[in-house]
Amino acid sequence: MLLIAAALTGVVVLALGFLVGVQPQLVAAAVAGEQQSTVEQQNGSLRQSLTQLEKDNVELPTLKSELGTLTTSVPSQAALSAFLTELDQLADASGTTVTGFTSTDAVSYEPLVADTTATGTAGTDSSAATGADGATDGAAATPAAPVMPTAPELVTDPEITAANFSSIPITVSITGSYSQARDFLSKLQGGSRLFLVTAFASTGSSEGGDTSAVPDQWTVGGLVYVLQDAAATQADQAAETPATTAEGTDDTSSDTAAGE
Repeated sequence: MLLIAAALTGVVVLALGFLVGVQPQLVAAAVAGEQQSTVEQQNGSLRQSLTQLEKDNVELPTLKSELGTLTTSVPSQAALSAFLTELDQLADASGTTVTGFTSTDAVSYEPLVADTTATGTAGTDSSAATGADGATDGAAATPAAPVMPTAPELVTDPEITAANFSSIPITVSITGSYSQARDFLSKLQGGSRLFLVTAFASTGSSEGGDTSAVPDQWTVGGLVYVLQDAAATQADQAAETPATTAEGTDDTSSDTAAGE
């Protein structure tokens, strides 16, 4: 009986020792293993982020330069005075002279919507051809329908809305030859300020070879863009004072580039 009691006591001691001493350690080890795995995953993500940050830091000067270019192209204010200065520089580079500059109130951006309706297809001519003698030629072939052109894919950005984007209609008058005007137009489209040309017309011609003729008069119309709503842009326009004002013969005035 004593041996049996001793054996049972040993079993109980071993069981209690496992439950009290070993089992908690096993649970703690399992939890620690899970935590270690989680920390390793977090460290891996942090290492990737650190690598990306180091790469971005190397590219930071380039990104700042690109941001400056884009900010100049589409500023957050009207900045028409700076645009007038650039127009003078472009005119000097192309051999033209800016004689007039007008801008109307900024308008809100309206996102374009793709036209999904059919533009119409060419119908077939079911009528028979009529011969010279008035008889009907029933064997005449039906002309093939022309191939309709495919419109380019419409690209829009949902982050650009009427609440943060507007355009200012601009008209610039210059004097110079046709080739000089074309050069000015090319430089204007490639300038630092984004400019969409919507009109290009001449009001005179001196291409006939007469060296004493008055240089051609050219009118360039287009749009510049501002990264703010139309109301704020209009306030910027009202706050900017033109450098000089040229009075027209019809009692109207137009803002001209400085010095012209």
